[in-house]
Amino acid sequence: MALGPGALRTGQLATCVEDFSSRSVYRHVSKMEAHGLIERTTEPGVPSKVTLSLSEPAGRELFRLFHDFAATSMSQLPGGGSTAHSWSSLNRLGELWESGFVNELSHESRSLTELAGGPHEMTYHQVNRRAGLFLASRLLVISPVRGHGKRYELTDHARRRMALIAGIGRWRRHVIVDGAVGLTITEMATVLRAVLPLPVFPLNVGMSIDLRVSGPLNANGQRDKQTLRGTVDLEGIMRCGDEIKRLVEGSAAATINIWFAALLDGNRGRISVRGNLGLVDSFLTQLYDLLWEKDGQLPFTA
Repeated sequence: MALGPGALRTGQLATCVEDFSSRSVYRHVSKMEAHGLIERTTEPGVPSKVTLSLSEPAGRELFRLFHDFAATSMSQLPGGGSTAHSWSSLNRLGELWESGFVNELSHESRSLTELAGGPHEMTYHQVNRRAGLFLASRLLVISPVRGHGKRYELTDHARRRMALIAGIGRWRRHVIVDGAVGLTITEMATVLRAVLPLPVFPLNVGMSIDLRVSGPLNANGQRDKQTLRGTVDLEGIMRCGDEIKRLVEGSAAATINIWFAALLDGNRGRISVRGNLGLVDSFLTQLYDLLWEKDGQLPFTA
C-alpha cells in the first residue's frame, strides 16, 4: 500500500510501513520480489540509489484491489472507521474463508456444533471463540429463526466481501503455475452460493434459477462442472437449495474465468443464459451492483 502512490527508496519504505522494523521490511521486500510483486531499480553512483516499485500487472492489481477494499470497508462503518480496522477485517475474512465456515454457511445457517464438525481440525472451544470474533466483525449474525437453538449465518456484509475473495482468486493467476485458475470449481460455487441472497425479487416468489460453474478443459477435453440452485422465498430473497425438485425458470452457465469477469467487472456477455432471460439478467445485474456499491458508486474494475 505504501508503494501504491509511486516508487520509494528502501529507507523511505521502511519509514512508511508502521509496526515493522527496517529489517522486517527488507526481508518482506525480498519475498515480494521473489513473487514478482515488487521491482527493484538501481541507479549507479556512490552510493548507488535503489528504488522499489510495484510490478505491472501483479503488484499494481493487488494494490488496486486492496485499496478499494479498504475504501468500501471504511465507508460502511459507523463514523467512517479506520485503515487499521480495514486490515483487521481482512484478516477475519481470510479466517472465515480458510476455516471452511463460508462454505458451510453458504448452504444454510449452522449451529456451533455443526461448524465444529467441519474439516478445519479446530476444537469446539476454538470454533466458539472464532464465532465470537466473526460476530464482532459483522461477518456472522445469530439467525433470527427460533426453535432450533442458536444458529449462525453470514451477514450481507460478509456476502459482499465475497467480491474480494473472487478478486484475490483472479489475481492469483499472476503467481500460480501450470495455467491453473485462481479458484477451484468448488470455491467459485461457494462464492456464488454465498452471494445468492443479496439480490431481491419481490415479484418472482417461487421462481428458481440454476448457476453452473465449469472448470478448465481436462486431458480428455472435458470440463468438470458444479451446479447450484437458487429459489426465491416468500420474502423475495433467493435461497440456496441443493435438491433438484422442479424445473427452473432460467439458468446461467460459465467457466471460472467468465464468472470472474461477471462478478468483478460486470461483464455478463459471455455467460450462457437460458430460460427467463429477464430474471437471470436481473440477478446478475443486481449482484454486481450490490457487491461493489459504495455510496451509490461502483469503485472497482480490473
